[in-house]
Amino acid sequence: MRPPLVAVGFAHLASPIRPASARLPSRWVRPATRNRSCSQTNGPHAEFEPGSFRVVVACPDARPPAHQAALGLDKRGRLDCFLTAFHHAPSGSGRWLRRLEAIQPRRAQAWAAKLRRRAFEGLPEERIVAHPWVDLCLALENRFERGAVRAWVARRRIEGFDRRVAATLENRRPEVALLFSDVGSVHGWRTCRARGIVGVLSMVHGEVEEERAVLAREAQRDPDWLPIYLGDAPLDGGELDELHARRRLDLAGCDWVLVPSEHIAQRLRAGGFPAERLRVIPYAADTTRFRPDFSAAAARRERDRDRPLEQTEVRFLFAGGLQQRKGLKDLLVAWRWIKTRRPGWRLTLVGEPPRKIGPWTEALRDETIDVVGRVGHDAMPNQMARADVFVFPSLFEGSAVVTYEAMACGLPVIVTPQAGSIARHGHEGWEVPARRPEILAEAMLKLGDDPELRACWGRAARQRAEMFDWNRHQQSLAEALEQARVAGPRHASPQG
Repeated sequence: MRPPLVAVGFAHLASPIRPASARLPSRWVRPATRNRSCSQTNGPHAEFEPGSFRVVVACPDARPPAHQAALGLDKRGRLDCFLTAFHHAPSGSGRWLRRLEAIQPRRAQAWAAKLRRRAFEGLPEERIVAHPWVDLCLALENRFERGAVRAWVARRRIEGFDRRVAATLENRRPEVALLFSDVGSVHGWRTCRARGIVGVLSMVHGEVEEERAVLAREAQRDPDWLPIYLGDAPLDGGELDELHARRRLDLAGCDWVLVPSEHIAQRLRAGGFPAERLRVIPYAADTTRFRPDFSAAAARRERDRDRPLEQTEVRFLFAGGLQQRKGLKDLLVAWRWIKTRRPGWRLTLVGEPPRKIGPWTEALRDETIDVVGRVGHDAMPNQMARADVFVFPSLFEGSAVVTYEAMACGLPVIVTPQAGSIARHGHEGWEVPARRPEILAEAMLKLGDDPELRACWGRAARQRAEMFDWNRHQQSLAEALEQARVAGPRHASPQG
């Protein structure tokens, strides 16, 4: 990271928040955004539909649900603006990427893949308000595993983005604010209450008390694995307490909550959150990019038709963070039992191993396990095409989009309730309890031994994924925001 860029980012982050009417620094705002009026008008892209309403969406990372939410609202003429961190305009990178490709092709490809994830395709430039200093702060945090510097930078990053969300809401006065987890916990929701803006939280994580219970159990059950609960990210008790406190403030401050799975909804209702202010809107997969290769799967079944079970070749796939939160130890324990009974089977792990691999060193030496490492999103369909079953035994999750993508590729799945999958037990796969590797192994063995069942559930998985594409997600989200707007804010009446 170049020191001048970091200095620029921190100069902005550490400076006092400007009045709501102030513009963003011109060096970080594209001309279309800088010239746009911040009044009650809709801007140059499109007129709002009669009787429609305006929504501000805020999420500083590149998660697909945030992009899809903004995209769906813009299609319906309801997006006021999308607040995010770094935004990449493809037209502005072609020249230097071509130069880099001539010198270092692999690095150029890697950069191109990263930038595509921040391109927010389909959203007009004038709708995007970018704060790239957020990514500069994250890069600096990653250089410090723990300590006072990391904690200070993290707090300033979170506080800074929260204040800028509040300033945008104060300035633009939308009817609805759709804020993703952790971005408006204090100042964002406070401004919603003060200005009569309906505040809707998109909760992308599991319920806080469930995670605290998971951490307590894991500390007792697998203390050697607890340090890689988050992979390379440090498991700092103080930071987790602050994170959980912000998430409680999110629930207390918003008017409505959108969650991606029924499991999370059940946890919230059990904790006393009002059911009438809660909506379940599952995520989705890009079913045009993630498609099944049924011919390859049929060829593999035909190859194994007359072989003894011990000689069959079945490939199980896990994709995600190689960390204990995803149930990595349970998967490896289950696999240790399976490979002695089915020596021809293979397990593929897609994801970046932690630098401090600790207790799972043995897995890296196992000839039946292929640790692929990090794979670009564009290459995931090819990885899934080589697999027969997708396994995701997560301990704590919001709703893993990778499970939707696996189903879109025609893979039967084995998941835990915490994975937030749309798969139904006995229809598109098995749902097994978390932290029970013996039951996980049994499910893997049954599904691996039955090629016809895999084929049947694979076709059902594809059909189920088609029912939950991003168009449906966008429509469900728009309907939920309409209901929230009609119901109005539950907090203070508008002021000013």
